[in-house]
Amino acid sequence: MEIKVRKTKTTDSGTLCMLWQFYQYHQSSFDQEDVGTDGRFDIDEQYLNSIVCGEQECAAYLIFVSDQVAGFATVETTEIRGKEMPELADIFILPKYRKQGVGKFVVQHLMQAVREQWHVAVYINDGLALKFWSNLFTQLNVALVEKVEPAETEGFHEFVITNA
Repeated sequence: MEIKVRKTKTTDSGTLCMLWQFYQYHQSSFDQEDVGTDGRFDIDEQYLNSIVCGEQECAAYLIFVSDQVAGFATVETTEIRGKEMPELADIFILPKYRKQGVGKFVVQHLMQAVREQWHVAVYINDGLALKFWSNLFTQLNVALVEKVEPAETEGFHEFVITNA
């Protein structure tokens, strides 16, 4: 199984928007969001397009497993504890590719490539994501994982990760 992480290109806009629909579907189990009359979740496709085109301070990445689209991740700058740092803002792996080390590979690729602190926020009601991150924190080669308490963003568990 070959895993690749690639920054999105302008031609990836439709792919990212569709994957974001799946992401919203997952989140709807705990945020109770409904789909519109068109059967789609209300996502800001124009904003996602501007990310893909490099017009935002956010970078989007597509994840591939054996050359098949397997998910996406986004990284943006945030301020936490009075300090700006990169945040692994979103990560979504299609169910077919979960529990195979894909998420761990993506996190290592994006977070551990840079020697600095990173921020991760997990929705309080997203038990699957919290379990994923809790397990992953014990496997990563990092110097420190600190839970931000109280969280600076309402509705989230927040962590600052200091790379080794």
